[in-house]
Amino acid sequence: MNLQSLRAAIAGGYTGESVHAAIEAAADLLLVGEIWQSISAADSEAIEDYPNDPRGPSCLLLSFVQGQPIHSVIAHPASRYAANRGLPQAALLITVYRPDQRPHEWSGDYRVRLP
Repeated sequence: MNLQSLRAAIAGGYTGESVHAAIEAAADLLLVGEIWQSISAADSEAIEDYPNDPRGPSCLLLSFVQGQPIHSVIAHPASRYAANRGLPQAALLITVYRPDQRPHEWSGDYRVRLP
């Protein structure tokens, strides 16, 4: 995923969230705005790519909200989502969660999925 293009979409306000992402964010006491802000930060990074996602090419991102790690799955460009809303482009937050609450699934730095 092209993070520069993703960050441009976020800066332009071309973003959306799935219902699932909104529910997961609320469950983890995260605000959607702070999630987008963390993804825009220079230290966010793509750790897994999903080029064939039906919602559009997507990836799993590691970023930090208030110093705590979060994983976000983002589709960008989410062409169908953008077209349905009359946007030139869009980034769609598919899901979000705190990997530190799943230590059996992730390495200590939250970058590598454990077998």
